[in-house]
Amino acid sequence: MDIFDIARLAGVSRKTVQRVLNDAPNVSEKTAAKIRAIMEAHNYEPNAAARGLASKKSNTIGLFIVQDRRSYTLYSDDLFFGAVIGAMISRSAERGYKTLVSIEEASDVEPLLSLYKQKSIDAGLLVSWSEMQRTVERIAEAGFRIGVFDQNNVRSPVDGVPIPRLDDYASAYAAGEYLLGLGHTDIGIVTGDMAIPCTAERLRGFVDAVRGRGLNVRDDRIHYGRFIEASGREAIERWTSGGGLPSAVFCSNDLMAYGALKACADRGVSVPGALSVVGFDDLLLGQYTHPPLTTMRVPRVEMAVQLTDAVIDVLEGRESGGERRGFQAELIERQSCRPVS
Repeated sequence: MDIFDIARLAGVSRKTVQRVLNDAPNVSEKTAAKIRAIMEAHNYEPNAAARGLASKKSNTIGLFIVQDRRSYTLYSDDLFFGAVIGAMISRSAERGYKTLVSIEEASDVEPLLSLYKQKSIDAGLLVSWSEMQRTVERIAEAGFRIGVFDQNNVRSPVDGVPIPRLDDYASAYAAGEYLLGLGHTDIGIVTGDMAIPCTAERLRGFVDAVRGRGLNVRDDRIHYGRFIEASGREAIERWTSGGGLPSAVFCSNDLMAYGALKACADRGVSVPGALSVVGFDDLLLGQYTHPPLTTMRVPRVEMAVQLTDAVIDVLEGRESGGERRGFQAELIERQSCRPVS
């Protein structure tokens, strides 16, 4: 039992509990009596550290890298979040804050809460491939500041929790428009895991772009996969072994595009001669594939900076209350696509 638990049970802020501990006069007697009753019921004996806890400021931002060891979403070889993490650390330093990096397991929120309770950090930034709804809710309910990088981590909005927003629909629509503009009419798509919100939005945007030209996406041109390299390879193998390849394919992330390029190389399929390929993310490796990958660039650094600023602004009392700008992926043309001749 500590002042954070007492505040939660009493339904007040930890600063209010701190005022009662310090015998401050600006707390109503009813509220003070409720807090003292909770302390007595739990045999709480405040020490000197507890009395001064609320006044401490660490000038440190916690960077929570949360992974799920039961799935494929581990960070040992992650290509997407490296730039995000670097941008968060750099921006925090520019704003005068140290960064405490903590790698945690998705199933256990207690280590994260402990960092807050011990006043090791003033606020947190969460980076994860996993669904984090309940974890974020618990942190927010305890009165702590948390920002989340990926909108797919939190399905329902949580009051006071900033999340940079990427328009997946518009981004995928632009990818479809690009391939259609090159003259392609037989276009396939490799999706990510349909349980992840961005997957459905990217599929919907792509399909709407095609339909906007009076065309349809055949069911057999949609390959339902996951956001891993193997799904791109499986799509190419499926199409080449039965029915033939489309003339172009939109992969819902770059990892799947890499898998598609490798499968094409193994099977003697020329890219972009026989198949044009577009990815999504713009990972660094895409510049060095054969051929270099045309892709939709997600502005990860800009999104990470916006999130870091949003959290620090609140800490410093600069909360604007206005909507922060959304983001859209930008087409990066390389050599993996060509016009239909």
